[in-house]
Amino acid sequence: MFTFINANQLFGQEEVSISTGFGLPEALNIGIRYQIHDQAKIGLSVGWWENDISLSGDYYYHFGGSSKFSDIRPWYVRIGLNYVLDWWTGSYLRVGRDFNLGKSFGISIDAGLMYNFTYRKHGLHPFITVYGVSLFYRI
Repeated sequence: MFTFINANQLFGQEEVSISTGFGLPEALNIGIRYQIHDQAKIGLSVGWWENDISLSGDYYYHFGGSSKFSDIRPWYVRIGLNYVLDWWTGSYLRVGRDFNLGKSFGISIDAGLMYNFTYRKHGLHPFITVYGVSLFYRI
């Protein structure tokens, strides 16, 4: 009478993952990533810290190494845009690595530089060091 569809039938294996983490400029955040190609993903996240809300959009390209738990290579380059309400807007370039702890979950760590488009408005330096640590779960 009822037919159940599992997440792999709906999205395909490894195509969608959800994440939660901490970083700069994302602060405490939650996000979603979608695999658009063999080794490429796009992602969106929203973060918050005290009264600030952060919105980020990212492109991930996985380029090196291998993992026994995933066909996606663990090393990646991450390019993104970030907007923190009433504070800054910037674009960043990061290098990172996924540590696959199982077939469905792992930890991502990355770091890089962000160019702050609105640095003059708040008297900030135009380049900011950015980093992030997150837990992810593949749906």
